[in-house]
Amino acid sequence: MAKDPAAAAATSTRNPADTGARPPFGLAHAAVIIAFVITAAVLVLNGQQVRDILLLLCGAGAIGTAAVAGVVLPSRAGRRLARIIVQACQASSDEH
Repeated sequence: MAKDPAAAAATSTRNPADTGARPPFGLAHAAVIIAFVITAAVLVLNGQQVRDILLLLCGAGAIGTAAVAGVVLPSRAGRRLARIIVQACQASSDEH
């Protein structure tokens, strides 16, 4: 006996929510990008130089990356990556 084509199509179509896959870009990503843009705009309006603003935002992004990596990655690798990023931030702040 042949299967109903509508039933076969319904069972073969997968919803990303069913598989646990997340979209590559979400509300959290957009919120972080918006926060960075707003922070940069406010700092420019307060009279800071663009170079200083970029250094500040890059440092904040690196610290955030280190914090997330320390939580998400396996313990030893995450701590190592976090330590490397923090050392890089300290070295770049010592140069100025």
